[in-house]
Amino acid sequence: MEIRKIQCGYLRVQATEMIKPLSVQQIRHQYMVDKNGYIKLSMNALLLIEEARIVLIDPGCADFLPSRLTGSYGLEIVQPLDEVLEEQGIVPGDVTDVIFTHLHFDHGSGAFIRGPGMIGKRFPGAGYHVLKEHYAYAGSPAPAEAGSYFTGLFKYIDQLQWLEEWPYDWMTFRIFNGHTRRMVVPEIMVNGVRTFFLSDLVPMKIFLDHDVYSGYDVDPVSALVEKREFLDGIKETSNLRLFHDPLIDSVFYP
Repeated sequence: MEIRKIQCGYLRVQATEMIKPLSVQQIRHQYMVDKNGYIKLSMNALLLIEEARIVLIDPGCADFLPSRLTGSYGLEIVQPLDEVLEEQGIVPGDVTDVIFTHLHFDHGSGAFIRGPGMIGKRFPGAGYHVLKEHYAYAGSPAPAEAGSYFTGLFKYIDQLQWLEEWPYDWMTFRIFNGHTRRMVVPEIMVNGVRTFFLSDLVPMKIFLDHDVYSGYDVDPVSALVEKREFLDGIKETSNLRLFHDPLIDSVFYP
């Protein structure tokens, strides 16, 4: 199996809102923070190439979302997703599976494309997979995160597939509730090395600090407990893939 990063663009948010309880000065030890206190976040999707399957996890943000979202979060799509994949020798029709760790707009709305008078699947032959429990929650989420979901786009596809029924044993899923309810973290075995795609459980390297959490977590206390238990449970060196880190996309841990 091959694992590749697919860079889907950037967001711009307040550093001290994203990374709590640190000050701007503390955050600047690791990341660039502009004069207005904003930090650039990456959207690092994961591409898995495994024999007959090409799997894309969390394909970033669509380029046609409302300005209230794109403006508020400083969306910057440097290169269209199709072109990024093309540089990897992949066209949209090659993708067999798209996996959503959760349904916040920055993690998966890029799986949809808008054309003249239509919205549809960017990856026409792919199965679109989400945890059934999370999809149910996303239909009526907590008010604090209601504006972050893109579930309305799923009316443009024929059928969703549930991660509870994922049939391949080379990838399993752990479930967490602190960032949002029933978010999954894919666990992938590659040549004896365990890889975790951490989504928003540990979105950036700085979150490896046990006391750092995000202002975007729906339940910060649970998020901290879950992260600490997860990291403490890693006994053999594993590859951690980081969705939002603008400097690096993976670290080996511990």
